[in-house]
Amino acid sequence: MSDEAVVYSSLNLAEVHLVRSLLTREGIGSRVRRQFLAPLMGEIPADDARAELMVSADRLDAARAVIDAALAADQTERDCPACGEPNPGGFELCWSCGADLPMAGDPVVLPGGG
Repeated sequence: MSDEAVVYSSLNLAEVHLVRSLLTREGIGSRVRRQFLAPLMGEIPADDARAELMVSADRLDAARAVIDAALAADQTERDCPACGEPNPGGFELCWSCGADLPMAGDPVVLPGGG
């Protein structure tokens, strides 16, 4: 990619790859730069150890919009309709029983089809 810009950076490489996955699902190509520097933190300044997510300059605004939307998504706790256990807003499956969790705006279907 020529004419690239940093759209996201973090000391947490897994976080950078999660953001990259978001962009890929939206059809925005990207690459991770400096991903092997995190283990050197302490030997090099922390800011120099950050992994960077690069996108082409012409897709920078679209990539930022995708990232901003993901960060702004509703992350409130939701109760599982099957077992009643509270789950973080980002979960798609109940951590306790494995049931599908409804997304915001989905109709609630009670166990047994009620």
